[in-house]
Amino acid sequence: MKNQNRFRNNNQIGLLDDFRFRIVILAFIMLSLFGILFLRAYYLQLHHGEEHRAEIARQSVRRIRIPGRRGNIYSADGEILAGNRIVYDLVFYPEGMRTGGGRRRTLDTMCQTANKLSAIIGRTNYPDRRAIQRHLNISPGMPLTVFPDLNEKERALLLEAARDMKGLDIQISTQRIYPQRSLAAHIIGYSRKSEANTAADRENFSYYLPDTEGRAGIEFVYDKLPGSESNPSGLGLRAYPGCQIVQVNNVGFVRRELLGKIDPVHGNDVYLTIDSRAQRIAEKLLEGKCGSLTVMDADNGDIICAATSPSYDLKQFTPRLSPKYYNSLLNDASRPLINRSTGGIYPPGSTLKPLICLALLKGGIDPKETVFCSGSIEVLGTTIRCLAHRYTEADVDMGLALEKSCNTYMIVQSLKAGFPFLESMLKTAGIGQKTGVEIHENAGNFPDPARKKKLYRIPWNDTDTALLSIGQGFISMTPLQMVRYTAALCNGGKLYRPHLVSRVSDSSGEAVFNRDVICDGELGVTPEQLAHVRQGMFRVVNAPRGSGRRAKSDALVIYGKTGTAETGPRDNRKNMIHFIAFTSYRLRNYALAVTVEHGDAGGLTCAPMAKEFFERFLQPEIEEIQ
Repeated sequence: MKNQNRFRNNNQIGLLDDFRFRIVILAFIMLSLFGILFLRAYYLQLHHGEEHRAEIARQSVRRIRIPGRRGNIYSADGEILAGNRIVYDLVFYPEGMRTGGGRRRTLDTMCQTANKLSAIIGRTNYPDRRAIQRHLNISPGMPLTVFPDLNEKERALLLEAARDMKGLDIQISTQRIYPQRSLAAHIIGYSRKSEANTAADRENFSYYLPDTEGRAGIEFVYDKLPGSESNPSGLGLRAYPGCQIVQVNNVGFVRRELLGKIDPVHGNDVYLTIDSRAQRIAEKLLEGKCGSLTVMDADNGDIICAATSPSYDLKQFTPRLSPKYYNSLLNDASRPLINRSTGGIYPPGSTLKPLICLALLKGGIDPKETVFCSGSIEVLGTTIRCLAHRYTEADVDMGLALEKSCNTYMIVQSLKAGFPFLESMLKTAGIGQKTGVEIHENAGNFPDPARKKKLYRIPWNDTDTALLSIGQGFISMTPLQMVRYTAALCNGGKLYRPHLVSRVSDSSGEAVFNRDVICDGELGVTPEQLAHVRQGMFRVVNAPRGSGRRAKSDALVIYGKTGTAETGPRDNRKNMIHFIAFTSYRLRNYALAVTVEHGDAGGLTCAPMAKEFFERFLQPEIEEIQ
């Protein structure tokens, strides 16, 4: 028995020693691991400490993009057509409204504060709980705009109510405005906030406050200075952004101290050639009509006014475009979104006849040679009427043909001279070609025999030439093209490129861009040939029975040409009526083109509008249209 007990005690002692040995081994392993970790930490701290501290700092630093102020657009006489106004917004700073108990309590506080302030100022449209939650999830370090564009009374009420509240501020920013509303709307265009998610520099910033970018018209074309796409310093209307560098905590709330700031560079100002008074007169004359009235300085290509009717209210496009208003514009049968001056395409009718007469003269036609007019003419089985027969003698020369707008004369002499002379003159005058004006434009249709054959599988024939000679058939153009060749008839044959912008200046007023006068070509006629056509245009307005006699003025000497072209199906023909004119005043020459859709006749409707425009714009003693 004693031996058994001794054996049992020896076994227990052995097991205890084995257990102690294992504990020692385990302790040694753990101490070794801790030693290794300590040595590794010591190594990293000694050799890579600065590197890791910099990485931690980078993870807590945020770059905030700060947009600059967009440049203004001015008229030639100094009126602001597009500018900026100061806007006061009430914003919440989430980090200043944090409440003990986590983000949910902070959300509750923000919602309760918004509800309370809403009742004080009487606004019902502000971010709901879901919108505030989304802001906290996406950008908790950025301020949340709760009540935008506060008026003076609202600001006073909020300043009083928010005196004891944390995390509130009234933030000052700028908003694009169009103080003249619909004046020159198609030229100015409009702007909107850019899309932050698709911006080229989005990845350079943690928090992105977007620019206002141009979407149409001059706002779009001069968003950046044309030709400076590869040069960031070549600013247009859009500013060059600045940034703030701030530090945030582990949940993204911004600490108050700034680590650095770069101020934005404000956008440049654009000065147009448009005279605001001329534009108002033109738009008033077009009220209730669908059409355009365009006036150019005949000696340099400056567009003095380019009115389009109907128009739209640019105030409705800012700060955001209402879908309801935009849909109403899209569904309007009068198509108010179209800039008829540069984008409307019309058959020119008899306003083309001065160019046709120049082509005839270059083709060897004697201006004194007469053509018998019986009131109609038949070409390859097609009868073309001539209403001028009611007011003319039977035999018509070039001067009388222009004065009375005789179709028969133009057709007979054009067939005699031949299509190539007409084609050459129209191509030289820029018909069917874009003029190069800054904003969007259409080219129209040039009378190209090859194109006609391709489209209709019918070769060019004498009927096409006959219709072309009276401004109908296979030809169409914009009012801007009409006023351009009218200016050439006025200035001796030079075709100047139309311009809407005269210069661009920085915020200090120093010019960074000046528009050059560009002559794209000449009509290529002699002074004697041009004098024949000009004399005919004088008779159009100033002869007792001239087709444009309603443009005759006692104050100015006006030259002109009427035009009426039929469009649409045979059972529903409508008139597109035109009048081109030029005059001189105080050593300046002015060309004009007015177009009215679905009117009576160019001499009845458009000619009086040209007279009234010239007199009111050029004669200060005549009362302006209010």
